[in-house]
Amino acid sequence: MTLGLSSYEARFRWLAIIWVVLMTIWVMCPLAWQTRLIGAAIWLGVTLAISLLVAWWRPRSSRDVPVFLCLRNVADAPIDAAHPEATISPKTLETLIIRLKAANYRLMTASEAIAAPDQKAVVLTFDGGSRDAFFNLFPILKKHHAKATCFVPALDPQNVDHLKSLEIQEMVRSGLVEIGSTVTTEQATSATLPDDIRRTRNWMTGVLGHLPTLFSLPIDVEAEAIRAAALSAGYKYLFSAGKYMRPVAEAPDDIRRRVIPGNRRPLQIYLLATRGRYRVGSTAKQAH
Repeated sequence: MTLGLSSYEARFRWLAIIWVVLMTIWVMCPLAWQTRLIGAAIWLGVTLAISLLVAWWRPRSSRDVPVFLCLRNVADAPIDAAHPEATISPKTLETLIIRLKAANYRLMTASEAIAAPDQKAVVLTFDGGSRDAFFNLFPILKKHHAKATCFVPALDPQNVDHLKSLEIQEMVRSGLVEIGSTVTTEQATSATLPDDIRRTRNWMTGVLGHLPTLFSLPIDVEAEAIRAAALSAGYKYLFSAGKYMRPVAEAPDDIRRRVIPGNRRPLQIYLLATRGRYRVGSTAKQAH
């Protein structure tokens, strides 16, 4: 069991509890009140300085390396009840975008960030493939003139919650949304995986009018077979999950994205999005 955002923060909170106990013992020890007051003031000052250095002024991600963020759904209530952290509320997402833009981060599509990474480039990626991308995400992007990349599995006519072709085309025409491909968890473990990925690319080509080159690897299943199948199908840039960003040229078939759980406070989400050393911990494997 953890008491915070991750095992890192849980350890920090346990240290805070120990600090409070030690401070209480110091204040109650049989010394002159002036000595206790001066000692407590020094202790508080040192603690505040260390806290600011470690928690708030934690180094940001490298300015010349794009920061790819991995989210899934945008809705007021969790879309997947088993994984509520995979859904971010529209209000929280809007707050994140406002904070990023206020701090001079540039929200780009994945292809823009790959081709010409700008200083403080941030890429919002969404793996859900459901219609909340059109009804909840898209209006926020238009309101703030922000960009994002959505990874969509092949159209399932039986799924009424799946993004429709016309909705995908409208988002792409706006210039604010880029579309890539992915597979569902069921497809990822299917014996027909290579054929499913090829069919997904063919369907996406018909919708977009060009061959898609971006592919998102599901992060809750073994990815090597999916990676091989996606590369064989012609995808060039493959996205996985990781805590730290690195230049795309180092491994275009394994572009790291920082998983952003949606069930956190806006400030915590902003810190996760911008601090390169702020650890996601165990939530990284739960976002899908």
